[in-house]
Amino acid sequence: MPPNAPRRAPFLSELRDGDTFFDATWRVSLPEHRPYKQRENGFFVVCTVADNTGSREVRCFDKPALELAVLHGATFIQCDGKVATGHFRGQISLENLQIIPPPEDLSRFEMPMCGDFRAHQARFNDLIRTVRDPHFRALLKEIFRHDGEFWRRFSHTPAATHNHHAYRGGLLEHSGEVALLCERLAGALPHIDRDLLISAALLHDIGKIEEMECDFSSGKIEYTHAGRLVGHIVLGSCIVASAAEKIEGFPPRLKHELMHLILSHHGEPEYGAAKRPMCAEALILSQCDNLSAKVAQCAEKTEGEGDFATTGGWHNLPFAPQKMVYVGKMRELKAETEAE
Repeated sequence: MPPNAPRRAPFLSELRDGDTFFDATWRVSLPEHRPYKQRENGFFVVCTVADNTGSREVRCFDKPALELAVLHGATFIQCDGKVATGHFRGQISLENLQIIPPPEDLSRFEMPMCGDFRAHQARFNDLIRTVRDPHFRALLKEIFRHDGEFWRRFSHTPAATHNHHAYRGGLLEHSGEVALLCERLAGALPHIDRDLLISAALLHDIGKIEEMECDFSSGKIEYTHAGRLVGHIVLGSCIVASAAEKIEGFPPRLKHELMHLILSHHGEPEYGAAKRPMCAEALILSQCDNLSAKVAQCAEKTEGEGDFATTGGWHNLPFAPQKMVYVGKMRELKAETEAE
């Protein structure tokens, strides 16, 4: 294909600066209106599109009055568009956007297993083996048996519907990352119950396997009835309590301490915590969970030339007090690592 010749139905990973395309079909999510300074009282539409090669934030200027309620109810769109050059290099603008029913063949939209799954699985298993307390060790082995449906669901579930680790295998990656952070802090701070902390870190988001249901063929992630009514924090605490009760001789005090760390790992009630952290281990877990999520959000903002060219590396960071975060340095270091 000649450079920048129009592409028909491209995958996202195929698009390059200066490309034009038509009949592109992508999954769509997270639509919103943003003010359009060049049009009086105007707005343009921003949303995220995805296929099995990745996801990108895109803009649509030719339908500024498009009802968000319509887009919120959409799963797939078909559109034409172009990839900008110059100052807005990499920014994808859509034209002739239409909402369409799900295609018969969903293979090009199947949610991929992001990252190095085997490495994340090995890290998770290694952390389980470092737990010395026999009660916690037995509990972790019982819950995370690799021969069961429970492990398959846990290891394939996203960590969220959006915001951070919102991809297949994201929950395994995030849980191992939080546990590793906790392990490092347990070694640096005095008088920390390391086994309690690591066990809780590995288990802290286990309720998400009941909070969300994922259609990997279409890439759709939705909250379940239980997820909306109860939430993953309480669901996870119930899963752990039930498993502990099946283990002969499991001390009630250890069960309650473990439940407390899970119930309090969001820190404050306004962020979904059922309890505020009331011990050192709970404080550490809540901070490590937040750190993993926020840094993952920063890392995701380093993707895409267009956004970086437009913002200079400054991005909104949802639910953060500072609201804005600079990811330029992270982007530079990532490029250096990939070039090695």
